[in-house]
Amino acid sequence: MTALVRSELLKIRTTRSWWAYLIVIVLLTGIGTAGSIGSAEIADRSTLSFQLDLVSTAGLSVLMAIILGITIITTEFRHGTVTPTFLAEPRRERVILSKAIAAVLVAIGFALLALVVVAVVAIPWLTIVDAEVLRDTELLTRAGEQILSAVLWALMGVAIGTAVHSQVAALVGTLVWIFLVENLLVGLLGLVDADGVAEYLPFHALDAADGTGADNLLSYEGGLAVTLGWILLLGAFGIWRTIRRDIT
Repeated sequence: MTALVRSELLKIRTTRSWWAYLIVIVLLTGIGTAGSIGSAEIADRSTLSFQLDLVSTAGLSVLMAIILGITIITTEFRHGTVTPTFLAEPRRERVILSKAIAAVLVAIGFALLALVVVAVVAIPWLTIVDAEVLRDTELLTRAGEQILSAVLWALMGVAIGTAVHSQVAALVGTLVWIFLVENLLVGLLGLVDADGVAEYLPFHALDAADGTGADNLLSYEGGLAVTLGWILLLGAFGIWRTIRRDIT
């Protein structure tokens, strides 16, 4: 298994998209952090709630994490490299597990990079404007929640990629679901007084599992449980489909 995970990590590092992931994370997180500090009231910059929100800016890395999770599976099918991969390791479920582990490790790296960017932008800026940089344990807890959130989004991506196989369908379908379909479902459920059901939709559950909280979301623990349920459900279907698929 270790050799398989190393192989998957090597595949990720030797593709051009690797650098694109890193650049996008740095740019999005840096711009988001700068925008939050620049637009905040002077008195707010020293508050715990504001600095917790700054740490949550690292959550922008989850979009790259889910794209990574999808492509780590679907790229093999798109380019036909899945055949030699499965010839080298005929037990296809082990290949999928190794890809999931590799995606988790890289997602952790994405989240850590985003947190570093937040710190690099926020700490000097807050210091220059004489705002107090807090050292509260809640900030560390929020940072840990952002790392776990990136891991969950990556695993969701792996589950989706394993279930769909087609890279274009998986990527486009996921983005359309996140930004359009799920929101439409929320609106429709609201019309029939079933708002509570919306909390159990996959990406609403993922939002609840990032620790930031909102009135229309499950509790943090509930979000984690429902998210893991969706990952296991999609992942199990994907493994079943991959094992049964005729690879030539």
